[in-house]
Amino acid sequence: MAERRVVWNPSPVEEAARWALRRADAPLTPEEEAAFQAWLAADPGHRDSYQALHATLEDPALAEAMAGLNAAPRAARRPASRAVPRTIPRARRLLPGLALAACAALALIVVWPNVDRYMATPLRYETAGGQGRTVTLPDGTALNLNGDTVVEARLGHGHRWLTLSRGEAYFDVAHDSDRPFEIEAGGRAAITVLGTAFDVDLTRDVVELSVYRGRVRFTAAGAGTGRELTAGQRAAVHNGQLQSLADFNPAAEDWRQGWLETEGITLGRLAERLSRRSALPIVLTDSRLATRQISGRFRLDNPARLLATLGRVHGFTVDRQADRLLLVPAA
Repeated sequence: MAERRVVWNPSPVEEAARWALRRADAPLTPEEEAAFQAWLAADPGHRDSYQALHATLEDPALAEAMAGLNAAPRAARRPASRAVPRTIPRARRLLPGLALAACAALALIVVWPNVDRYMATPLRYETAGGQGRTVTLPDGTALNLNGDTVVEARLGHGHRWLTLSRGEAYFDVAHDSDRPFEIEAGGRAAITVLGTAFDVDLTRDVVELSVYRGRVRFTAAGAGTGRELTAGQRAAVHNGQLQSLADFNPAAEDWRQGWLETEGITLGRLAERLSRRSALPIVLTDSRLATRQISGRFRLDNPARLLATLGRVHGFTVDRQADRLLLVPAA
């Protein structure tokens, strides 16, 4: 199945806000300046959007409007004066500028989460089949990646976004109440936390979440509020629906220690999970094999030998080829 990627395509206004904020933060590097000039030249509307927003950001009316907003609670506590203010003409003169400033401030508020995400340095971590990896993100979050896994991360000023597009990963999230941590799993489920430890397993048909510590919100893509899981609880999204909760022992050894515990898992999904620990991908030659149910607790150090043992019970054989392991129904 082709890998699904979630791509954010910024609008010209969002791009303009990005460049305005970036240029206000510090001088651009030569490479950034070249990219900025190329963006301006790509469309006359780009320059118009940027100049309008940049001019508004530099307008003293914006600072005055913000100061007025900060002073509003204090002014509200003072009795209103009966005198007609002599500053009415000046206020009228300021109205267009204040309106423009307010619109600009509103535009920045609306697009800021996307700008924050877009400006964050993208990080990508990937493993091949049979290869594991442990990484630590700049915020202190620790990731254990299973084989054949891809994780992408963007850590912004107000948010942390990760995408699991393939495989399985264990997350030990650094607590940061000011920056929620969100994971999008294969375009099919969303996981939201502040600081906790959990495992996400993404296969062809299922996204499974297992919580080892803390509390995690689990939501099927396009669904509403989702469900909150606590330590020792596991749930899955299948066919766009959040399935029933199940309990598990978070102290038991799992794939990180070379073990796999299955309960009513299909052979197709088991093959996907075993492929992560195998140097050769595991392929089923008959779709009917994929639906057979497998249960048990197994070692992961030799997937081919494990499958050969399971095949004697479940009616298939393992044909080892140069580039893959084929599961073939027994004659």
